[in-house]
Amino acid sequence: MNQAKIRKELLSKIDSESAVEREKVDRYISLLKAFYKLDRLIKPDNLLVKIENGKQSYWKSNPAIAEKNRINTALIALEKDFKYSVLPKKQTKPDKKPAKSYSKSDLL
Repeated sequence: MNQAKIRKELLSKIDSESAVEREKVDRYISLLKAFYKLDRLIKPDNLLVKIENGKQSYWKSNPAIAEKNRINTALIALEKDFKYSVLPKKQTKPDKKPAKSYSKSDLL
């Protein structure tokens, strides 16, 4: 993952004068770093973690997986927000087609 390229691409797609838009890019990069850090922590052999509580012992899913899913959801939401902020504004020009005129013979 090349964070510099991702950051550059995102900054090129936003209004760089907007502090809010720049903050969204920073937040996206921060979440991306956390996402990949969790990737490195979650190994194939620790998808489940063993919990020992006194005499009790049980397995549960690794909490890092749930956290990774939460971060992924936040990344997707930010991506959608970027797409909406860079879409060209819809131009609402009236249709310039002339209205069709009918003669009496057409109506009969």
